[in-house]
Amino acid sequence: MDTEYRIARSSDSASLLSFIKAVSGDTDNLSLSFSDAEKLDDNDERLFVMELRKTPSVFAVAVTDGTVVGTCEIRASDAHVRTRHRGVLGIAVRKEYWGTGIAQHLLDFALAEAYERGVRKIVLTVRKDNERAIAFYKRNGFFEEGTDSMIFSIDGEYVDGLRFGLVLKN
Repeated sequence: MDTEYRIARSSDSASLLSFIKAVSGDTDNLSLSFSDAEKLDDNDERLFVMELRKTPSVFAVAVTDGTVVGTCEIRASDAHVRTRHRGVLGIAVRKEYWGTGIAQHLLDFALAEAYERGVRKIVLTVRKDNERAIAFYKRNGFFEEGTDSMIFSIDGEYVDGLRFGLVLKN
């Protein structure tokens, strides 16, 4: 399997849309539900990628055989001087590629890009019961910073989360 890791392009919009619809149906660990993803179109994705390119944000993709199989977003804003050093991480991989190392490569690529763009602190919130993701983040040096109650409402049930952080160093 030959996978390319790079920054998303607006020309990736159709493949990104297909990716988002697939992963939103694979798991309840993402903030975007399948019904939310169904409402998106190619233009939404194209605009999203173009807007992110205007900020220090990173939107990295893993592409295998011309198909987006994973994404890693570090959303940062340059709107406020006091917070432009912080980025919020979100990562997703198509279920059929879980356990192949794609998430690790995506994370490494995105963290290096974020550092180059001036981001020094990464934060994320993960479902408290997502042991696989928690172990992944801890293996990569993330430290637990606290809890967030009611991060998701899934079928009328609220799910709590854990906040993690990572300080980027050269």
